[in-house]
Amino acid sequence: MQPEKYIEGMDPFNAILTFAMANFCLLVAFSFMTDYRESFFLLTRVTAIACIFYFPFAEVPMLHDALISLNTHCITDAGRTVFGVRMALDDPYIYLNDHRVRLILGCTAIESMALFTGVILGVKAPLERKAAAFLVSIPVIFVLNILRNIFVITAYGYGWFDGWLGLDSFYVAHNILAKIGSTIALIIIAYAILKILPEVLDMIERLWDDMKSVLL
Repeated sequence: MQPEKYIEGMDPFNAILTFAMANFCLLVAFSFMTDYRESFFLLTRVTAIACIFYFPFAEVPMLHDALISLNTHCITDAGRTVFGVRMALDDPYIYLNDHRVRLILGCTAIESMALFTGVILGVKAPLERKAAAFLVSIPVIFVLNILRNIFVITAYGYGWFDGWLGLDSFYVAHNILAKIGSTIALIIIAYAILKILPEVLDMIERLWDDMKSVLL
């Protein structure tokens, strides 16, 4: 159901990504039902762990609101103290130069943090290497996401990109520049995890080989 939501929100990147992943999940499910493979089981375990960490924040109002409030306060505090951006907070809204922004769950990076948590906890590896992989991913994602939101709100508040390609600053900063930056950051973090946990790469390679054998 997500691609339609992203299309309505003028976010073609996430629309295409979620459409592709939805079809991939259906393919894995069909393959798992018809031909059991260890790699399919590992993938479902990773997914289950990620869901355990994600859905409480998505479905429990108290946790949902607490996570958004935490990010809102971190953004305004860091914006003022670190970058000198005089954002005004009227929870749940952030104001800058008469521009108002309200965070949603997707602005907290909980999806990425849950995904990497599932990957790290889902593979079989020594605890110390799992802890190292956790430290180079989850806290880093949280901090980088705060910086991303500060950039988007500042660009929107000061109109840095108004008129660029006929778009407003919020769209350019949020849907183009921040999206590119977030993708690059996640690729680098994923590479760091693969260096620390080569078992993840083994799982991916086995999954790829099994998917090819199923398809062919």
